[in-house]
Amino acid sequence: MKETELILGKRETQKKQIRERILDEALNLFSVRGFEKTTVADIVEKCDIARGTFYNYFPDTQTLFDALIDELNQKVKVAIQHTRRESKTVYDYLYGTFKGYFNLISSPQMIQFHVLNQAHIRQSSYQSAIIKTIVKNLNRDLKSDLKVKSFTEKYEFLLLSFMLVGAPPELFLATHTSDIKLTSDQLATFLAKLFHKVLME
Repeated sequence: MKETELILGKRETQKKQIRERILDEALNLFSVRGFEKTTVADIVEKCDIARGTFYNYFPDTQTLFDALIDELNQKVKVAIQHTRRESKTVYDYLYGTFKGYFNLISSPQMIQFHVLNQAHIRQSSYQSAIIKTIVKNLNRDLKSDLKVKSFTEKYEFLLLSFMLVGAPPELFLATHTSDIKLTSDQLATFLAKLFHKVLME
């Protein structure tokens, strides 16, 4: 390998590490202070980088927040794809999808992140290309692979797909902003039973 290639490879690795550090520290700050009270100055101080370095990666905190949500949604998408391949029944598919999602966001940090940034998470998620892909794939699965017969109109399958994507975070927030203490398994089981009944009757 040429020396130039080694230098370029090292530079790319460093860039990736800096980006990851910015994302990690931003998540920490958003989870403690919330999006509104977190500034670029706060993030660069925590990362121990120059302000200009931050702007090499993100133009503002909103774009950074969107990148964090995209990373989470990408993990959700991968989890759904895995569940779809492994599921033998519609119920298994529903339960596995919901459980995978709740497992991803149930750490103390992620709970606090969701509670403090509800409105921003909703806005960022529904504008996300990844969420649009998840909705599109669910729409396809409901119409063809899962052979749901309860609904016939295209818009009904689309609305169902949005409900399948939107219900888990809303239920998660409702239980974590109240005195209701439920496990990920209990939440996933409830949603799987609910949607299975709706879809299969």
